Amino acid sequence: MPPKPKADDPSSLGNLYLIFYNVFLTLGWLIVLIQTVHHLVHEQGNITGLWENTSSVLLIFQTLAVLEIMHSAVGLVSSSVMMVLPQVFSRLMVTWAILYSFEDSRTSIGFPMLLIAWSVTEVIRYSFYFLNILKQVPFLLTFLRYTLFIGLYPLGVTGEILCVYAALPAAAEKKIYSVSMPNALNFAFDFYYGLIVFVLLYFPVFPSLYMHMFAQRRKVLGGGHKKKE
Repeated sequence: MPPKPKADDPSSLGNLYLIFYNVFLTLGWLIVLIQTVHHLVHEQGNITGLWENTSSVLLIFQTLAVLEIMHSAVGLVSSSVMMVLPQVFSRLMVTWAILYSFEDSRTSIGFPMLLIAWSVTEVIRYSFYFLNILKQVPFLLTFLRYTLFIGLYPLGVTGEILCVYAALPAAAEKKIYSVSMPNALNFAFDFYYGLIVFVLLYFPVFPSLYMHMFAQRRKVLGGGHKKKE
């Protein structure tokens, strides 16, 4: 659900910050999208080198999403922390614990799938946010915001799962992020099985969030009362 600034005045300090943040993130994800499309077109769909061409910008702008948790926590926006936290966590998990850490995940077909889904979604989402603060959201952007998710959301989720799957053999072999016994904390953790649990969580969570987006679409674009989020 899009965050709703609490103050109605676009010139308020909080809203000025949110405008800057959302414009900055829009531009960042636009760069990721351009880099992705340029590579895939120039290399005729070859995934090799895609990570090297996109990773520096991707890592920065995906990590900046952590600030959205802070925005909710301090009341800058009305979104619930419990709604924002799992979404940000799952993206950071895929970005840093999978793509950054396991080379095999970067050559998976899932990588360009999630890059396209993430970047298109975020360009639309963040531009919608800052224009919503200014109360200048064109209908076309609203329509795209509540329509393209129908294809982009499953595309992104599928890409994420494929990248995690590609990382599993290396996770089992190299034991990155795993903790073995004995140790001072008397605690053991196998990252390989942690990734399996992480993937399994998609199956109950994805349908719920997907149906929620359809409900929001009906609310905003349906024939009844229209509510701008």
